[in-house]
Amino acid sequence: MTYSLTRRAALIGGACAAMPTVSSAPAQAAAKIQRLVSPGGIEAWFVQDATVPLIAIKYAFSGGASQDPAGKPGVGNLVADLLDEGSGNLDSKTYHERLDRRAIKLGFSATRDHFRGSLRMLKDNKDEAYDLLRMALTSARFEPADVERIRAHVISTLRRESTNPSSLAYRKFLEVAFGDHPYGRPDTGTLDSVPKIEIADLKDYGRRILAKDTLRIVVVGDVDPDTLGKLLDKTFGTLPAKAELTPIPDVVA
Repeated sequence: MTYSLTRRAALIGGACAAMPTVSSAPAQAAAKIQRLVSPGGIEAWFVQDATVPLIAIKYAFSGGASQDPAGKPGVGNLVADLLDEGSGNLDSKTYHERLDRRAIKLGFSATRDHFRGSLRMLKDNKDEAYDLLRMALTSARFEPADVERIRAHVISTLRRESTNPSSLAYRKFLEVAFGDHPYGRPDTGTLDSVPKIEIADLKDYGRRILAKDTLRIVVVGDVDPDTLGKLLDKTFGTLPAKAELTPIPDVVA
């Protein structure tokens, strides 16, 4: 999927918004947006800013909730909730302790057409932060106990929404507007679908969606281009080259 300049600007704006405002800074000047290509060929849009010793990254893969298996809406959402629940040789508790110890902010979400992520850290903690992100993307554990804990939380939220007029109206709108089209399925799943999601579904979603050919990245912060290029290769370089996306039909009015 080719991003327009408008989408790129929006993504860059989101990363810039993650950086704190410093009132003592000089009058605002136009940010210099650089197109960076890592030694391994990973592209990023980059604003180098040493105002404060922070680095923020936002990125997105094409896919999102529209790639949930038929009959199992909510898979992408559950994957997003579980990627930081243990990875590699780190269980959920240890993984979160490492994030907290270094004040690293990491998050994932599945929107209709994209699987998104964000990462923010102090400059001095960049190596560990990017390594923890790499682990989440490439070796998430999906331990049964963690899956059931997060599943229970999602189901609890869905039950609350089942009595919320706004939530009910939105779901009805999706049903009426899109029918059987993938856009007609709620991103977070349903009370019927979420209990049916298996660990194999979660792993398969990650394998199909998290790939380099649809990856779009923006970075803002106190890091030089050479260092950033190496970090991007270490973080995203081992992902599959191509995503395995299910074609989404056009919406017929």
